[in-house]
Amino acid sequence: MNESFQDKVVVISGGTSGLGLTTAKLFLEAGAIAIVAARSRKRFIANLGQPTSHLMFIETDFNDMKSVKSLYEVIADKYKTIDIGINNVGVMDRGPFTEFKEKDFDSSININFKSVWLCMQYQIKMMQKDALSQKYIINVASSTALGGTEFQSLYCSAKAGVVALTKSVAREFAQSNITTNVIIPGPHATPMILNAIKNESTTDSHEAEIIENKILESIPMGRLGQPEEFAKTVLWLCTGENKFISGHTFIMDGGMSSRYR
Repeated sequence: MNESFQDKVVVISGGTSGLGLTTAKLFLEAGAIAIVAARSRKRFIANLGQPTSHLMFIETDFNDMKSVKSLYEVIADKYKTIDIGINNVGVMDRGPFTEFKEKDFDSSININFKSVWLCMQYQIKMMQKDALSQKYIINVASSTALGGTEFQSLYCSAKAGVVALTKSVAREFAQSNITTNVIIPGPHATPMILNAIKNESTTDSHEAEIIENKILESIPMGRLGQPEEFAKTVLWLCTGENKFISGHTFIMDGGMSSRYR
């Protein structure tokens, strides 16, 4: 057990599947109090079990800012402060640029960007109530934010906004014992990526294999990232040894985006 996380209050959005789920599990193993905010209680129980003294679920719709506000009202009623905020929620929108409707734009921006902005506001206000203790915010963007990807214009734009938001907030609160960083994951072995492969193919399993191989060929390491690798990086960034790291972009994509830099 990492003693630095014992009884630390960690809020994780989108923590019932994929990268967020693995991160929540590691924080729990390290003794933290994990507050998981997501839409599906059923998925939460299936993947994490029943709530305990160190595990809390709050049903949240990140497309609805009133729901996000309610999330932090519930947290504030139970805890004076929070120690770590992991803003991981995201929905990948796919489609031709000219066929997206305004409602698609609003939904993508709400979930992938605006909810992060609002969560950070509430997180920082709660963190400032314990101003002498070191606090951490980790936002999760996407490698698509670096160079753009066809048929993902909304998702790419929103995640690029998260990168800029992170850097701006990091500078503003640099002297407030709050570090703010962003992780940019490339393709990882998560339901989001595996479903994307499935949706791009027909029912033909051979076609799905071709698409997967195409993705792997674009990654210099020749493999998908593992959720455990991502989660361990999150925990590493939230340890006391890293109080001088803030406003930084951590790219975890097996060298995939090196062509952009």
